[in-house]
Amino acid sequence: MTLLEKMDRLVYATRLDRIVFMKMQPRAFRWTPLLVIAALIVGYVLMAKTGVGIDADFLIGWLIFYGAIVAAALLRALGPRFTATVNQPLDERELMVKARAHAISGVVLAMIVTLGCFYMASAGVPWLWHPQKFMDWFNLGFGIQGVSTLLPTWIASWLEPRPAADHED
Repeated sequence: MTLLEKMDRLVYATRLDRIVFMKMQPRAFRWTPLLVIAALIVGYVLMAKTGVGIDADFLIGWLIFYGAIVAAALLRALGPRFTATVNQPLDERELMVKARAHAISGVVLAMIVTLGCFYMASAGVPWLWHPQKFMDWFNLGFGIQGVSTLLPTWIASWLEPRPAADHED
C-alpha cells in the first residue's frame, strides 16, 4: 500500500471526506456562533492584557482565540450552504438566504468597524484601552476576519426555517 493510499484511507476513517466532499446535510447553528464570538473576545482580551513577554494568560488566550477562529471556519463549512457543488447546486431559497445573510452581515460588520474607528480616535482619553503593540493590532485584524467569517453563517441560520416537528415522537 502506497503512502497516498494510506492517506486516503485515513481521510475516510476519520470521516473528513464528509466535510471535504460536502456529503453532510447543512445545519442551522442558532446559538453556537454566539459562543464562538464570545471565545474570540475572551481570547483577545487575555492576549492583549499581558505586558511584555509571554506568560500563561497569553498562551491560554492564544489557544482560545485561534481555536475560535478555527471553530468559525468549521461552522461556516458545516452550517447553511453558501457554496454549490457539482452534484448539488444552490436552489433559489438557498441563494436568497445567502444573499440576505451576506448583505445583513456586511451592514453589521461595517457599523462595528465604524464604531471601532470612532473609539480608536479617542486615544487621548486615559481610561479607555487601545491596542498598543503590533501583535494587538495583528490579532484584532484576525478577530475581525473571524467575525466576518462567522456572521453570515449565524444570520443565515436564523433566516432558515425551523425544522418541522415530527409528530411520531
